[in-house]
Amino acid sequence: MLICDVDCNILACNAQYPGSVHDSAIWRVSDIKNFLRNEYENGDITSHLLGDSGYGLEPWLFTPFNRVVAGTPEARFNELHKLTRNVIERTNGILKGRFRCLLRHRVLHYHPAKAAYIVYAAAVLHNIATWANLDIDEDDIVLNDNDENIGHRNILEEDNMLHLGRAARAMYIRQNIL
Repeated sequence: MLICDVDCNILACNAQYPGSVHDSAIWRVSDIKNFLRNEYENGDITSHLLGDSGYGLEPWLFTPFNRVVAGTPEARFNELHKLTRNVIERTNGILKGRFRCLLRHRVLHYHPAKAAYIVYAAAVLHNIATWANLDIDEDDIVLNDNDENIGHRNILEEDNMLHLGRAARAMYIRQNIL
């Protein structure tokens, strides 16, 4: 699981789970989710991350609407969401392009704990390369190298977060997009 900023700098990386574990399953047990949840419960309603439709909507994690009507604020939200979320896809592609050993079909032949350290090192080196403005050839950026296994869910908690997430996303649209 990666979290990045608009400049493709990696802000958070969790590589302690095998590649077959979906990011949303990792998110459910992440310290960052717990931090954002605590901040929300303490009154911070302005901090948000963007996630794809594989994640559950939460007040601090905005996901796109499933179905929208063209020309509505929800459709505009989805357009802006997609444009903004493109940054993490590009960051993943740049990271895998710089460090080809991270590609899905390449296997790090190390114990999982050591493989995780290799991923963390690649993330740090990626940030150093980004800060130093070291370009990567556009042809080397890797796209669509995703895994799709979703882990176990706590349905009651997700239903409550879905309700709160819908309210937070609707308020964001009213305040920023209408």
